[in-house]
Amino acid sequence: MLLKAGSSGEQVKALQRGLKILCCYSGTLDGKYGGGTEAAVQKFQKQQGIEADGIVGDETWHCLVEELFSLGTALKEQGFYKGYVSGAPSVKLYEALCAFQRARGLQPDGMAGAATRARLFRYGESGVFPLDLGSKGDYVWNLQYALFALCCNPGGMDGVYGSATAEAVRKYRKRYGFPDNGVVDSTLFEHSKEKIRRIQRALREKGYPTAAEEGYADANLIEQIRAYQKQNWLTADGQVGPATEELLFGAVQGDALDSLPLKRKSRGERVQNLQYALRMLCIDPNGTDGIFGGGTEAAVKKYQKRSQLAESGVVDTALWGRLSAEIKPLQEALRNKGYSCRADGVADTACYQAVLDFQRKHALSADGMIGKGTKTLLFGDANAGGTLSAVLREGSSGSLTRYLQQLLAEQNYAVTVDGVFGSEMKRAVENFQQKHGLTSDGIFGAQSWKKLFEVRSKLALFSDTMRFVQAAEIELQLGFAEDYENNITPYGEWYGLNGESWCAMFVSYCAYRANMLPVFVPRFAYCPDGVNYYRKMKRYYKRDSGYIPKVGDVIFFYNYRKGRVAHTGIVVEGDARGIFVIDGNGIENSVRKSWHSLKEDTIDGYGDNGGLPIYGSLLTEEEAERQTENQVLEYLKEIVQSTPYLTRVDDASVDWKLDKDIFLYQDIITKVSIKATRGVSWYQRCNPNTTFDISPDGITFSDSRYAPFTATYEGVSKEGILRLSSIALSIGDTPGRVELSVEGKWTKLSLVFEKTVESGEHHSTNFSVGLTFWLNMDAGSLLAEAATVQSYELALYDMRKLRNHLQAQRLELTQETLKGVLTIVTIGLGIYVGISFLYLALTAAEMAVLEFIEWCCQRAAELAPVINAQ
Repeated sequence: MLLKAGSSGEQVKALQRGLKILCCYSGTLDGKYGGGTEAAVQKFQKQQGIEADGIVGDETWHCLVEELFSLGTALKEQGFYKGYVSGAPSVKLYEALCAFQRARGLQPDGMAGAATRARLFRYGESGVFPLDLGSKGDYVWNLQYALFALCCNPGGMDGVYGSATAEAVRKYRKRYGFPDNGVVDSTLFEHSKEKIRRIQRALREKGYPTAAEEGYADANLIEQIRAYQKQNWLTADGQVGPATEELLFGAVQGDALDSLPLKRKSRGERVQNLQYALRMLCIDPNGTDGIFGGGTEAAVKKYQKRSQLAESGVVDTALWGRLSAEIKPLQEALRNKGYSCRADGVADTACYQAVLDFQRKHALSADGMIGKGTKTLLFGDANAGGTLSAVLREGSSGSLTRYLQQLLAEQNYAVTVDGVFGSEMKRAVENFQQKHGLTSDGIFGAQSWKKLFEVRSKLALFSDTMRFVQAAEIELQLGFAEDYENNITPYGEWYGLNGESWCAMFVSYCAYRANMLPVFVPRFAYCPDGVNYYRKMKRYYKRDSGYIPKVGDVIFFYNYRKGRVAHTGIVVEGDARGIFVIDGNGIENSVRKSWHSLKEDTIDGYGDNGGLPIYGSLLTEEEAERQTENQVLEYLKEIVQSTPYLTRVDDASVDWKLDKDIFLYQDIITKVSIKATRGVSWYQRCNPNTTFDISPDGITFSDSRYAPFTATYEGVSKEGILRLSSIALSIGDTPGRVELSVEGKWTKLSLVFEKTVESGEHHSTNFSVGLTFWLNMDAGSLLAEAATVQSYELALYDMRKLRNHLQAQRLELTQETLKGVLTIVTIGLGIYVGISFLYLALTAAEMAVLEFIEWCCQRAAELAPVINAQ
């Protein structure tokens, strides 16, 4: 290892990362060994008591790794570092340190300073205090957040103890009876920690997670306080003042403050809905903050007086219902104007904002109050109030008018879609009537509707069921909703039965537009008739029959009160949990899309229209298994193609089959094969104590008896690293296992991992996938020839020399001892050659190979007494 000024690359970037973690470098991790990096190296060398020459040789690098190894070990002990600790200055180590700092309420800068080390290595804080003017660091940072949360604003949270922080500390001392000695000692800091700890616990009990270690305040704590305040209609300032403290630590639950009856001291969303409703009805509650104060009480009394009710100032269930009945027609009128607010009688924020927007667009005073001027424009005239008849004329307004406007616009007539039948729309209607030979009177009645439905083009693309679904989705976008629950709808007008429940007529109309009447879908207005049709056609399936619903099915719902099937809709999508249905005449008397669990007991059954299942596969079990096997074989081919080394076997000559070794390279000394077997028995019979883990950072080999060895990808090309990362993600989180076995004269080392392949949502198969390195133990006389072959075989030769070295020490390599020494020796072959599909370039990873051989020698020496004893 030799890095110095002028060096560049990933190793320099890793060096900078390590120096930053150790608080010696604060510059950019740019991979360039410049003056800043050189100064950081000198700083580190001085700390370590070695020559400060600014050059990273073996001694400096080993000191760096030792320091990082201790940090990594401590992070792993506290659950923040996963995997094997190597001491390498990796991204993984840096991110683990940042995660630890966030969890402990420290500034997450990835630098292991005094406060971080104090928490990480669990030693005391005695050397930190007192904090005074000029103090800096994480403890000041925590203190500032604590002061802010406890209503002693320090002016900023920058980790610097300045004059504003000192003033906040004085305020805190005065509030809690501490003498004003001008500093923060451990006693005062512990007092603030106890206050913060109490807040954190109360927040967690109410479902607001705090990331910091108990007693330490941070930005997350402030955000959680604000979230709690916002949810409970308090001023969201992140400070626990009297009102927040009363609610946070009091016995009254937040949701209890929002239940009926509403009265003084109530707060919450329902109170805000009440205030919006009162304003929309031209009664000012003196604010819409969700808090039931004197202004809201006076407004409620005014509404009660207007309604000739007792002026109690309390909103009970009856009064709430009365308000809702007045709000709903206003919401429906807004929907007819194109606003997406609900029409449920609850004046929510979307509804109130729609009123304000409508007033602004029409040059009215945007006060949210629907007076005579707003109402005249909203409903068309002061007396109009939505759809009362399917015969539309100038002055009409409402949802049906808006629906007609959209259909005329489809036919390229100039009309504004605003839900109001004005002079412009009258001209459009007259033009339509004249074009189609109708009486041109500007009144849109039965004959005009009939002609419009005829000329409206039917859907032609896609399959039958997809056209059916498309028709439903188009109607959903048109957004028809009744104005007065009088069943006056375009679908009833098309069917010829206006004024009656229209869910079945909606389904029939969509089938008409999809050109599916009457063969696939019946023309029906009474739900039981639809069920009887599908039963007659032997295409009706009950909910509990095991039938998987299909896209484009007609679903039927059972009404227990009526004792029959009483509602229907169209299945448009879904999964194994539930389905989405588009229907008409539902809860809001509108066209809507809703989700239903497949287990919902109100689902009676499905009319099968031949679409695709909402989940699963159309494949048979045999077909799915064959497809899965092909996927696994393709996966093996992709692995092989990712390596530049395995070129001696022509792909065309390879017999790609499951449950057999597929040889990718072979000579008289070595062979490399890959194999996939059904099930995970091969993986499970491997030694669970000997594993390898492939990640985007490197490959780690671990045996429970020894310290792990990690090979990084230093020197590998960018393309290679990308492939490695991709393969690592493909393999997954489960570590691979190592199997050592003997087959005739061959010793086999297999690296095995699990792979799950899915064919549709119903078919998944587990496989064991392994790459095996074969070593001919009887080919000793041929070892010398290995020196003349290509570079990666030269690495094999080096490994065999190591084996000879072990033999020279009279370590008998019997089958028993193979599980010890030979596993360690040949694992190098497995990582650097046998697992060559990982695209590791041995020439670029020369340092790692040499380090590994040294590691093998050390382990072998440790094994010697054990082997001799055997």
